[in-house]
Amino acid sequence: MSSFDDISIAYDNTIDWESRLSREMPFLLSLIENTEKPRVLDMACGSGRHSISLSARGFEVIGIDSSKSMILAAEKHAENEGVVPKFIVGNMETIRTTVDGLFDLVICLGNSLALVKDIDTLKHVVKDVFNLLKDGGSFVVQVLNFEEIHWSGFRNFPLKTGKLSNGEEITFSRLFEHSDYPFSSTLVMSAFRKQEGEWTSEVSTQKVLNLKHDKMKSILRETGFSSVEIYSNYARLSFEKKDDRNMVILSTK
Repeated sequence: MSSFDDISIAYDNTIDWESRLSREMPFLLSLIENTEKPRVLDMACGSGRHSISLSARGFEVIGIDSSKSMILAAEKHAENEGVVPKFIVGNMETIRTTVDGLFDLVICLGNSLALVKDIDTLKHVVKDVFNLLKDGGSFVVQVLNFEEIHWSGFRNFPLKTGKLSNGEEITFSRLFEHSDYPFSSTLVMSAFRKQEGEWTSEVSTQKVLNLKHDKMKSILRETGFSSVEIYSNYARLSFEKKDDRNMVILSTK
């Protein structure tokens, strides 16, 4: 595993997954609780925690992610939990040629939809998801609300500390560079660690689309979704464009 892959897994391990799943899973389960043998697609599944939790309830789950290291981590987590979701290395942009059949629920969490290259690509992905859903099926997206981010001037995330596979501690610093307002921002992540008594750092960057409430609602409606609801969290609290940094978007076909 490369140094970059190891760093990615270390960052994933800084997430309090027990707490996060306890907040998010009731919302997701409520969408398929009355469905016989639900079929779920987890796009940008990362280390597979949602896929594994859904699979543990007896659902047929496919998780897809562009990172081979994340898929390998997901497979290891699934093996440890004794469940068998199907994990695939692949991109959201080619989802229609990667998976077969129709789904009752498609999820894309962790601001992953904002990582596609442009709005046209996002529209293409949303259309593909629409076509992969059964009638009455649900599409759940969680993305950041850049209207609030720009309004508040937010740039810097709190520091996080994790551990590499060899036990070394590593510190993560993340910030947004808003150099392409209002279209996109650059997420800059630095990883700091001490090797053989010397501090080293690695920096990675990722373009992030500046998604907003009205734009997301318009794209989903134009795609053909019959209902689009936007909440500030998984407890279905109401959303305020200038106050809430998080958007949980539930669209129904």
